[in-house]
Amino acid sequence: MRSARMYMVVAVVLAMGALLGAVSLAWGEPGVTGSNPSSALNPDPDPVGGGEQTPLLMRVLDAPQPVKGTDGKYHLVYELVLTNTSPGTATVESVKTIDPKSGEVVDTLAGAEVPARTTLLDGSLDPAEKIGSAQVAILYLDATFEDLREVPKEVEHRVTTSFDLPPGVLFPKKTTDVGARTEVSNEKPVVIGPPMRGKNWVVTNGCCTVSTHRGSVGAIDQKLLATERYAIDWIRADNEGHILLPSDTPTKLTNYPAYDEPILSVKGGKVVTAVDRYPDLKPGVRNPDYTLKDAPGNHVIVDIGGGRYAIYAHLKPGSIEVEEGERVRRGQQIARLGNSGNTSAPHLHFHVMDAPTPLGADHNLPYVFDSFRYQGFIGDDLTPHLLKNPQQREDELPLNQSLVDFGASRGH
Repeated sequence: MRSARMYMVVAVVLAMGALLGAVSLAWGEPGVTGSNPSSALNPDPDPVGGGEQTPLLMRVLDAPQPVKGTDGKYHLVYELVLTNTSPGTATVESVKTIDPKSGEVVDTLAGAEVPARTTLLDGSLDPAEKIGSAQVAILYLDATFEDLREVPKEVEHRVTTSFDLPPGVLFPKKTTDVGARTEVSNEKPVVIGPPMRGKNWVVTNGCCTVSTHRGSVGAIDQKLLATERYAIDWIRADNEGHILLPSDTPTKLTNYPAYDEPILSVKGGKVVTAVDRYPDLKPGVRNPDYTLKDAPGNHVIVDIGGGRYAIYAHLKPGSIEVEEGERVRRGQQIARLGNSGNTSAPHLHFHVMDAPTPLGADHNLPYVFDSFRYQGFIGDDLTPHLLKNPQQREDELPLNQSLVDFGASRGH
């Protein structure tokens, strides 16, 4: 399919993350309250005990697990939960990720990079330059390594923060704290096959950017969860790498190259969920009555073994070919790609999780495709950068805005 000019923006696809972000926060660290915060925290100006004040609390949401991307590097993708307990405003100036065994700094964020990867836990994905008193923020980290052997077994963090404080309070104006130590999982990502066939498949809202997927951190069942950390919205480009927007053809689903394409099981397993009751929506038009439970639309969840479940969402109504309890094999067609649920253009939402709940699993898990051809990528300026000779790749996770050809994937 060709047009005079078709562009790609990440916003055209899945808004499951945006909907999840609207869920009210049910978790947080305690803050200082009252009309005299300094007195409430420290009635004695010379306290006994010698402890250091740490007004910015930090913890790792989930232990990271290395995964190899199409840049050839191993990524540790995880989040720091930051809570400002001071009565003033906190500005995180730098974050250093450290190997506690060697003391080596393995990753650094500083300056404008920090707010670009920080959002407040209020349903917004806007960059957060400051964290207000008693506010919680999420810092999205992505430490990279050239070789798997370079990945440390643990990481901790040195965070430098300045505080804009009311006069007279006994809080430090600047701190450098070391904490939020976590182990690094030595488990390998699950290896899967392609969810579609053919070329020109584009990764949107993918690893490891701050997107509606990565930003889907919210309170579910009294837990703070990152439910779509490694999720991908698969859309399809034309042969020049251009993507059709909803605004280009606002009512014609069939004009989208991805629409009605077969969806394949990425691994053998057992179907645990098959939902087929939602209509396809017109491109660019959302149903204002949908809730969080409606976000996946028509979807299939398959138990692929090892405590892992694969979800295929936004499927075409009437196209699901499997039933709950049925065994499926790798490469078997399970449905067709549609535009059902909370979506603005035809695409496949795919991710792997540790429970058969689309947005309630404790962990969103990394995965790699055993074989595909890397065709290039879509630049931040929306210009396609196609390789003259696509590269054969194995056991990698295609990163955000990658162009992928699944035609050469191995079949079993």
